[in-house]
Amino acid sequence: MPLICCGINHQTGSLTDREPFQLQRSELAQATTDFKRISGLEEVVIIATCNRVEFYCRDSVKTDPRQAVISLYKERGVQDPEQLDEHWFFRQGTSVARHLFKVAAGLDSPLLGEDQVFNQVKDAYSVGCSISGPGRFLHKLFHHAFQIAKQIRTETEIGSGVQGLAGASVEIVRKQFDGKLVGRNVLIVGVNSSTEMLLSRLSRENVNTTVANRTLYTAEKIVRSYNAVAVSLVDFLPTLKTADIIFSVTSTPGFLILPEYFNNNDKAKSIIAVDLAVPRDIDPHVGDIDGITLLDLDDIKGYLDLVQQERSGDIPYALELIEEQVQAYEFWRRNTVSGGNAAMRQILDQDRKDIITRFKDGFRQSDQKALEALSKSLYRQFLRRFNNLKQNGLK
Repeated sequence: MPLICCGINHQTGSLTDREPFQLQRSELAQATTDFKRISGLEEVVIIATCNRVEFYCRDSVKTDPRQAVISLYKERGVQDPEQLDEHWFFRQGTSVARHLFKVAAGLDSPLLGEDQVFNQVKDAYSVGCSISGPGRFLHKLFHHAFQIAKQIRTETEIGSGVQGLAGASVEIVRKQFDGKLVGRNVLIVGVNSSTEMLLSRLSRENVNTTVANRTLYTAEKIVRSYNAVAVSLVDFLPTLKTADIIFSVTSTPGFLILPEYFNNNDKAKSIIAVDLAVPRDIDPHVGDIDGITLLDLDDIKGYLDLVQQERSGDIPYALELIEEQVQAYEFWRRNTVSGGNAAMRQILDQDRKDIITRFKDGFRQSDQKALEALSKSLYRQFLRRFNNLKQNGLK
């Protein structure tokens, strides 16, 4: 079976379309375990970022994993997971490698050259490895992806300038305030990699920054390196009411910031609220309140288009590098298959045909098709079992 990749991302579905299918990093291990059980596939890695949920698969028997993905989301309680049919992307063979290499290098992100996605891909692979998700072919594929991503970052300017969605959001907010953030009160809700990126950018702006988190200790730990204050999420409302700028990054189920929290908002006061979470943290109706501008990931895309134009000059060279890496992986894959499983498959299939020929006269003509189907089913099952044992150390 060739490599297969399927899923939903920012190019095939809007933020609203993607939200029901979002997986948090803490959920990846269980989701991968469940997906392997449901699909029966030998190798699986699931990548989940704010812009994509993608399933990378390989098996010795050709199959289509999309129905298994739908079944996974049914088990997870997602309503009407069949709506994925409207937003699927599906790739197989070398196009899977090409797609993954673009993702890892930041060429398939809303922000061209985004570096945060590289770490997210590495995290997803690491989680997959922790529960034996990938096998020999996906291990090799992801290591090629990490290699090409580093090469593109070193040899091109695609990753220069604004780094990540968090950095882009700070630039957008600055423009909203006519380029001046000095003295503004900033609230960041949630602690993750985006929080640190925001703190790093805001620390240069001479603003008053507060980080609110469910676990106060985690917030206190992250603000130590910056001139910022930590509060518990339980007590964040007073800080919210005095904030000029709000960033929310938690990605927890349900809205954390509701319209009623701003009932006493002074209409003369301008507030910029930026929701960087998937699923969203801020109720969209907050944007209907006078004086409040609400931005989410879809809104940030307009600004990112301008950044793309500045970085796009190196795209042809980056694509050449990716194509070289694709061919290198394909060369390894073909040699690996032809030197091992492919030869064994040919021998086993010939043995199957010889045995069918030897015994077929003992069966009625009407049973010939059923006999052929049974023999092929046993042949495929043996290959599955052999590959599983081989991956677990059989020599």
